[in-house]
Amino acid sequence: MDGFVPSGYVTLERAIEEIGRHMMPSDWQGQETTLLKRDDRVIEEVAEVGGVATATRTAIGRLNWAVNYLIAALFAGDVKAVVAREDGRLHDFPPSLWIRPGIRAAFRSGELPIDFRTAIEGHRVDSSKRWILLLDSDLRRLLRRLGTTRGRPDVEVQFRAWLVGKIDQAAGAEPPRKKRLWREAQGLFGAALPFRSFERIWTEAVPATWRRAKVARSARPAG
Repeated sequence: MDGFVPSGYVTLERAIEEIGRHMMPSDWQGQETTLLKRDDRVIEEVAEVGGVATATRTAIGRLNWAVNYLIAALFAGDVKAVVAREDGRLHDFPPSLWIRPGIRAAFRSGELPIDFRTAIEGHRVDSSKRWILLLDSDLRRLLRRLGTTRGRPDVEVQFRAWLVGKIDQAAGAEPPRKKRLWREAQGLFGAALPFRSFERIWTEAVPATWRRAKVARSARPAG
């Protein structure tokens, strides 16, 4: 990004670079973040670039794992984001916006997409730039607890990233059935992902509308 990054904050690009190195220490090459500015596939679901077994074999696959993992942490509130205006003022970035369609455009430039400005600032806004920054102390804490197994992301990290891709893909449509997602997850992760882990992460990660839809469907009369 252009301009000054206030003390205690980091850019989205810097956060992706550090997460990638921690998630995939044996595979991360250091050039993955250059794709943010020139490869539209950063908005693709992880499974579309090779699935769990092969995602880390390509630069775009590794980048997508890191982006999805960060989005999951931002949506859960584990990492706080702010919007920095050119005049130095900061606005909190509501965690719920991280699964709103169009937000991934922010990862290409580090700038808040114009469509999100009113949702955050609550009034008609000018055309000056707004940068998305992350609290560095939150990122440090996230990295400390980011587990790896033999240089690969552990299965819960992989599943959480995959699930965020599903949430983004389904934006604006009827939420997929939980049972269907469980079957898909079994196909990708197998016995390495027990149902109790699936249940916990699903509950933590999915939007409230998905949970309400589950209750509504279960209440529908048979036939």
